[in-house]
Amino acid sequence: MTARGVQIEYSLKISPRAKRVTLRVSAPEGLVVVVPKGFRKEDVAGIVEKRRSWIEKALSRILPSPALNDCDDPPDSFLFPLTGKILNLAGADIIRLIRVHAVEEITPLAWKIADETGLRPERISIRNQKSLWGSCSARGNINLNQKLLFFEPHLVRYVILHELCHLEHRNHSSGFWTSLRDLDPCCFVHRKDLRDAQWTIPGWAY
Repeated sequence: MTARGVQIEYSLKISPRAKRVTLRVSAPEGLVVVVPKGFRKEDVAGIVEKRRSWIEKALSRILPSPALNDCDDPPDSFLFPLTGKILNLAGADIIRLIRVHAVEEITPLAWKIADETGLRPERISIRNQKSLWGSCSARGNINLNQKLLFFEPHLVRYVILHELCHLEHRNHSSGFWTSLRDLDPCCFVHRKDLRDAQWTIPGWAY
């Protein structure tokens, strides 16, 4: 559908067991709208538009499919935008190299930002997450995606601040966004930029 000049693509699934319309967002499928049997298909577009804000937030947190990236063969060397460092990739275990570099660079950065804000997690871990840039557990542990290495520093800072704010706000309530905006006045711009930047990650990083 097209709404407000912006295209939102979705798949429609008719389920005999569904009792109401539900929206599902995942990395492999994108947005899936599940409707009960007999539901008027022409009403789906209105529901999607009504939930546009939630959909955009959900889509911003999932990773693109590697198939959508043009470059699947790694170069001999690569400059990582976050660190500005050029690493030799020739003959390397690429995923392991990315992880090691992320642990060395992102982990201390996250702790530094945590100290600056006074929001201290129990633990910060680097993961090769498939569908999230970051996550915060109920126990106060933060996981950050190793592919953040492919983003500019201000976007990585946004992701880290986002997860740190979840230490105090476990949802995306108005209080959460107020706290995040206090720490990052341009957080909404950065959220949009993050959606655009995710498509620049090369296929070989997966």
